[in-house]
Amino acid sequence: MPKVVLTIGGSDSGGGAGIQADLKTFSVLGLHGTCAITAITAQNTLGVQQVFGLEPDTIRAQLNSITSDFSVAYAKTGMLDTTKNVEIVAEHLRKAKIPFVLDPVIEAEAGGRLLKPEALNAIKERLIPLARVVTPNIFEAEALTGIHVRDMDSANLAAYNILDLGPGAVIIKGGHLDCIDLLLEGEEIHHLPGKRVDGQNHGVGCTYSAALTSFLALDFSLKEAAKNAKRFAEESLRGSMRIGKGVGPVNQVASLHEEANRFRVLCDMQKALDLIRDESGIFEIIPEQGANLGMAIPEATLSGDIAALDGRLVKVGKQVRQSGCIRFGANSHLTRIILAAMSFDGNARAVMNLKMEALPDCIVKGLVTTEIDWNPKPSGKASNILRIGTSNDTASVLPDVIFERDKMGKDHKYWLLGCSATQVAHKAVKFAGLLGDRKL
Repeated sequence: MPKVVLTIGGSDSGGGAGIQADLKTFSVLGLHGTCAITAITAQNTLGVQQVFGLEPDTIRAQLNSITSDFSVAYAKTGMLDTTKNVEIVAEHLRKAKIPFVLDPVIEAEAGGRLLKPEALNAIKERLIPLARVVTPNIFEAEALTGIHVRDMDSANLAAYNILDLGPGAVIIKGGHLDCIDLLLEGEEIHHLPGKRVDGQNHGVGCTYSAALTSFLALDFSLKEAAKNAKRFAEESLRGSMRIGKGVGPVNQVASLHEEANRFRVLCDMQKALDLIRDESGIFEIIPEQGANLGMAIPEATLSGDIAALDGRLVKVGKQVRQSGCIRFGANSHLTRIILAAMSFDGNARAVMNLKMEALPDCIVKGLVTTEIDWNPKPSGKASNILRIGTSNDTASVLPDVIFERDKMGKDHKYWLLGCSATQVAHKAVKFAGLLGDRKL
């Protein structure tokens, strides 16, 4: 049975932060999320346009409904809006004896005030003393302490000031500094390093605190929970969605999407290999030293993003057989070819090398051909593809064939190119059929 967690905060109509970000995070990490909404915001990637606070009785009713039915392992608080809301939430969590993470949300990351100024003292006096851990960013830490946090020394000082208010621990998030989070628990200080990640950051703070809540509910120590939450937030930030006109939301399911993409690539590769093995005509266009087939996940950048055989497609008698298994990062040269192709067209994610003697037939049969140019662009890009002239060549058409020359300028290798391994395999079967029984 999944554990139950509770988020108490505001609703983001744009779906990027607040309750929506929390529930997505809980779900991805395998917990059942419940919620008590404190306010409804008219909010999008450009900011918060309006805030509609809910009546205290409405918030109290939600909390009573949840805790009268569910056994809540952990909770977190986000946007609380008013002093009265803070008091209601603090009293309920105290009576229910639910450990919780306090994310002192003051302003939206996309812009807009989410906590009335007079409610800040209520958070300090009523809620922080009950919290298992408080997770301010540097601006929230300054609002809570009056200390301008600009480096690790001032972060230390602010953390001790917040700890004096009575919580079990403090984590000052360092995303606005050098990406090092400071964890203070008792007299122990831990510095948790991270990486600067490019991406749209609407909802990253909510995602972090929801992930921290999740890992604490799963019985991780605070230090390990903080490390895991930081890693999860970085992955979500790396997968940010560029939607809307402003600061796009982070993507809590980015890691699941990548796993799904890798699984789909492996399945597509195996289907393509089965198709090739079952087609007798393929034999005539396979190089004597064997061929390889590879396919990349969307937006691949590294060798580990591209699946290929760690062996080859080899000729056995009059048939083609698979030598080795499919794995990511198996072939460095094939990786180079695919990444070069993707720099020309991001959909060009799969290639298969064939006999170079077949290249003239490719042109005769009307296949669009392109030559690889390994010279860097003026921008410094390591490799790109330049198209060579053919009768049916247009800049918007994904080529069927790419080829590279050796250092002597002769045709060295050629590759069938496609959007997927199965598309490449079908091209190979079709081309072999066009050649008929003629031997190369």
